[in-house]
Amino acid sequence: MSDKTILDVSRWQGRIDWDAVKASGKVDGVMLKTVSTNRKLSTRKDGLYIDPTFERNYAECKRVGLPVGVYYYTYAVSHTGADAELALLKTALTGKTFELPICVDVEDNKLRKLGKQALTDLTAYALATIERWGFYVLLYTGLNFGNTRLYMGGAALRKYDVWLAAYRDNKPTPAWSFGMWQYTSTASVPGISGDADLSHAYKDYAAIICKKGLTRLREGA
Repeated sequence: MSDKTILDVSRWQGRIDWDAVKASGKVDGVMLKTVSTNRKLSTRKDGLYIDPTFERNYAECKRVGLPVGVYYYTYAVSHTGADAELALLKTALTGKTFELPICVDVEDNKLRKLGKQALTDLTAYALATIERWGFYVLLYTGLNFGNTRLYMGGAALRKYDVWLAAYRDNKPTPAWSFGMWQYTSTASVPGISGDADLSHAYKDYAAIICKKGLTRLREGA
């Protein structure tokens, strides 16, 4: 079984020294934040924006040779909202190649206004859309959120791989399977000032994605 260390970053980590990250040998790949909603940062009426560090972080990971994937943080409570997020995500992904998965981050308390079935269905809709684009998709969620707000073992979601957040020393054992475990939000990584998130990846995603040809937006998608 593969066990690779995956770092995830966003604007909260500021300007990262990627040469130092790479030289540390502590990180095997990086998940970059792309789309989210913040009316203070966005120039759009709907508040959507692409993380301001995304383009630089992508270019730097490519330069130093770190495998890269992305995640987006969803606030969508309707298909209209999901479609808007996905359209901006597609813009961010266009023209780029990714060695790691494309992930939908489903964890925000605002999503609780949806019932469990409605949120499960909307999550599956987003995952299926990205999969149709030609990428390997991941669902990110917290242990409690997944247990209480999503039907993780149901037909709609069990076909998708999961990136599980649970900050603890021992690997979680939920009733549903997962391929990646985010185990800390307070790691120290050379090149990053302040805390960093780290995950164990139990699959060699880069090898899987390369073999299946899932590195870029499918032509005509």
